Amino acid sequence: MSDYSDAGSEYYDSDDASVVDGTNDSDFDDEPILQVKGKDKRREVEYKSLSMAQLQDLIDNDISQVASIVGLESPMVSILLRHFNWNNDRLIEKFLDSAQVVLRDAGEPELASGTADMRPPPAKRIRLDSPSAPAEFVCGVCCDDNPPAMFRLRCQHVFCEPCWQEYVASKVKDEGQCTFRCMHGDCRTIVDGCSIAKLVPPSVNERYRELVRQHYVGAHTHLRFCPHPGCTETVSCQAGTGSSLLWGVPTVKCGQGHVFCFGCGMDSDHRPVICTFTKLWLKNARDDAGTSQWIRANTRTCPKCENNIEKNGGCNRIHCRHCNFQFCWLCMKDWSAHGYNNELCNAWKEPEPKESETQAKQNLQKWLFYFDRFNNHEISAQLDEELCSRTEEKMVEWQETSKMSWIEVGFSVPYMQHKTDVCVPQSTFMRDAVDELTRCRRTLKWSYTMAYFLKAGNQKQIFEDIQADLEKAVEDLSQLLEEPVESGSVKSLRQRMVDKTVYVRARHETLLRDTADGLAEGRWEWSEPVN
Repeated sequence: MSDYSDAGSEYYDSDDASVVDGTNDSDFDDEPILQVKGKDKRREVEYKSLSMAQLQDLIDNDISQVASIVGLESPMVSILLRHFNWNNDRLIEKFLDSAQVVLRDAGEPELASGTADMRPPPAKRIRLDSPSAPAEFVCGVCCDDNPPAMFRLRCQHVFCEPCWQEYVASKVKDEGQCTFRCMHGDCRTIVDGCSIAKLVPPSVNERYRELVRQHYVGAHTHLRFCPHPGCTETVSCQAGTGSSLLWGVPTVKCGQGHVFCFGCGMDSDHRPVICTFTKLWLKNARDDAGTSQWIRANTRTCPKCENNIEKNGGCNRIHCRHCNFQFCWLCMKDWSAHGYNNELCNAWKEPEPKESETQAKQNLQKWLFYFDRFNNHEISAQLDEELCSRTEEKMVEWQETSKMSWIEVGFSVPYMQHKTDVCVPQSTFMRDAVDELTRCRRTLKWSYTMAYFLKAGNQKQIFEDIQADLEKAVEDLSQLLEEPVESGSVKSLRQRMVDKTVYVRARHETLLRDTADGLAEGRWEWSEPVN
């Protein structure tokens, strides 16, 4: 029986089940980690973003280091490292104890007794007129006795080259495998990278190399691919696994600027709520999709005239065009008495128990309360973006017919594009405001998920007070976006919007800082188990 245990990878499927499990202690762990700059170093997550070329260099470096110690060629070492799940130290230790056992367990062909060279003969292409070609040959797969060429793997099994090419291409492209055996039924020899490169076109060989990279990343818990579609970056983060996920949210940014959570792989920043509750919240949302909360989240009737209302902006202050009544989109109360002053609508209040209401109904009401606000911020962020685009177009059109400069309007200095005099707004006070609104609404969205799972008490009340401060600031800034833009009000609007953006940013940082401190200190008490 072998000393090794089987291990798999979420990125990897193989014919060969004998892959050695173990913790990776390779030299890559000692790579310098880039520390992200920020105002508060105590909560910053240290990580490093790697391009595809840098990741490939790490893999090649691991292979080269092991090859220099064990005295084998790089393609063979690559097979052995995959067999040991990229645990360099364990491979070297076992190989120095008994090289023959390691090679046998990895499926390598037996060498002749007394052979000093541990390297098996290389695979090669054989032509029919070659002296090394068999006198009589019939391909064991297609039974062709006159193929254009034959190919011999290092295990000395020979098949016609077209069969090898179809077999390898099928394993790599169709089955997504980077570790597969010789075509001979009883042979356990793994097809090496050099043989694959000889047999298949470059596109298939590149896919094989991609599969090796996926296997490498899957074997290292401190590595994760960027989940953004089409992105090839990889992020290394030592603090984004295990029990550390209970005390913080490891938010990282890849080299292409995509922000995601290293802990759960979500392609978004879900602070302040931890990964455990993020997954549970999304599962609940999927399970309840199509039921009443989806209808409630997207429809409203005016509380005065009961006409249907469609929200066309990010602000929660709704003006009914039928009866001119103004109310809050979330709690449906009169805006003039509500605002965000005395009666806040961001906090869930336990209703008085009624005999007619079951516990299930009360749970549903609580879920609807928080999901409604979660979904509202997601929709409002999209509407804010659309409103900003329409307003910017209006400002560009208005500036072209006015006497004010781009700087007076709030745009940066125009530049030449495509060799024509085209004024392009590089950045605007309105764009900055919308970007900050988007970030804040994303945080507010997930803050309602956190509030849903928090136990009632003083800590939750303090959290909801901070949440309400940010909510009010966000709504004030969102209302500024909806103000009409006139020639005489541009300068005033710009100043008020810049000031409010700065204030909103400060409130946003306050909420993130307080929640991160609470996680690090173990201050939060949850209504659900976190393990």
